[in-house]
Amino acid sequence: MISHKSVIIDIRAITNIEDVLFNLQRLDSELVKLNFEQFILFNKSYQTVTHLIHQAVNDGHFKNPEFIEKFIVNFANYYFEAINNTSNGDELSAPWVKLCDYSNIKSAPLFISLMLGANAHINYDLPQVLSKMMQTESPTDFLGDISKINRILMKSGYQIIELFEEKNKFLNFLKNRLIFAYYRPAMYTILYWRVRTWRNYEKLKKNSTAMQSITKRSIKIADRLLCVARTLS
Repeated sequence: MISHKSVIIDIRAITNIEDVLFNLQRLDSELVKLNFEQFILFNKSYQTVTHLIHQAVNDGHFKNPEFIEKFIVNFANYYFEAINNTSNGDELSAPWVKLCDYSNIKSAPLFISLMLGANAHINYDLPQVLSKMMQTESPTDFLGDISKINRILMKSGYQIIELFEEKNKFLNFLKNRLIFAYYRPAMYTILYWRVRTWRNYEKLKKNSTAMQSITKRSIKIADRLLCVARTLS
């Protein structure tokens, strides 16, 4: 449940995609109340993608719908944990701290907050989720289902760019009129991150110390994004 004083999500109570969507929807209003601006666009985008995956599960799009649902729940819980820690003033992992640093840059482009959230969740969280789940699961054609999620993610981009307006007039023109120059670089970058994450999971599976290099890479990407934010603000 979510408290009115702080965003507290009972992760243990989340057992299916419907629970994930419910909490993402609740967060839409709570993040605004708490002035957690850095999470707002990422949360809306996360909700959009999760809704499309939920539809695909219901339509029999995946070979292993039960595993995909479990995967979505475990993955979302890392994001919800970041929200809980931010709300309670607890320690955040370094990549998620970088998203919080975004809020200190005045007039920063909104798409940077989305990319910072995606970086922390994909480059840092996702290898850990895969490592954790694949220790006990052996789903058939899991890579095939992951590829289907990637295609859903790419299609979601057109819905995501309709969720917000950039304050910078030039960037907003690109977003609304030159989608290929605004949307495609970001979405293909995210797709590349997801492909790279599988390689990082393989490294993590062989050696737990690989998490150090995974973290370092995610921080480096975040620093570059923050540099772009400062340049464009």
